[in-house]
Amino acid sequence: MKKTKRALGFLSLLASAGCADTYYDPYYYDTAYYDPYYGSYDAAWSYAWVDPVYDDWYYSLPVQPKSIGRGQLQAPVDVNAAAARLAASASSIFTPAGCASATSSGAMVNYALNNCTAKIGLDQLSGNVQLVLSDNQGQLAIAATSTDLSINGAPYNLSMQIAGAPPEAGQRKVTITSTSFSPERFDTRSSESTVTWVEGSGCFTLNSQSRSTRNNFSATSTVSGYQRCDNQCPSAGTVTVETSEGTFSSSFDGSNTVKVTTPGDDIKTYPIDC
Repeated sequence: MKKTKRALGFLSLLASAGCADTYYDPYYYDTAYYDPYYGSYDAAWSYAWVDPVYDDWYYSLPVQPKSIGRGQLQAPVDVNAAAARLAASASSIFTPAGCASATSSGAMVNYALNNCTAKIGLDQLSGNVQLVLSDNQGQLAIAATSTDLSINGAPYNLSMQIAGAPPEAGQRKVTITSTSFSPERFDTRSSESTVTWVEGSGCFTLNSQSRSTRNNFSATSTVSGYQRCDNQCPSAGTVTVETSEGTFSSSFDGSNTVKVTTPGDDIKTYPIDC
């Protein structure tokens, strides 16, 4: 998605092109296009922070049993040790070498990024990101915020909470509550999502629901079965956007395009850089 901002600068123009098509405000097209990407950014951040050190959190950190729930051993997380491990792993999370510096203090981790890349679609990362780790009923939780952050050349407000689940045979699962978005596209956005992946796979599956606004417009989006792997285009997934004008939808099939269908059944195809 390195060229997303540039390529989609023409989205509004393309959306209104074609004299036979019903006119819809460009916001609706933006929602069908951008919402799954903002959700995938949340998923990719989660993968970047969780996957490299997940086993350390649950198998290596010095913890004591706390309780048994649903057959799972619950233990208090040493959040300070987890934060130190995250800071130490910055060079393996972000590339190229030297683009990221990270420090930890207690349960906090601070990243300074300069044109970094992270797995599964996080490109041209610049700015500052802060993590605060906490114990969520025996599972490690992460709250992330940003200052002067940009992704793929566009300003981005990162604000999300990640809650992990116990490991199961190499499977990873997190739930995310997020208000992350680019102010170039939306005025507000909030979402709830579930992300799953296989340890070390470089791929994830995203399911989410979100609501966004711009000016006097609003929409609710549902992303189902969105799948993406590192250095590949999204291979599956559908997006349904409910608006006052009707339902917009888009889908992904592994190609470098996404198709947006309007309430009037017009189909518009837009490029994605992946």
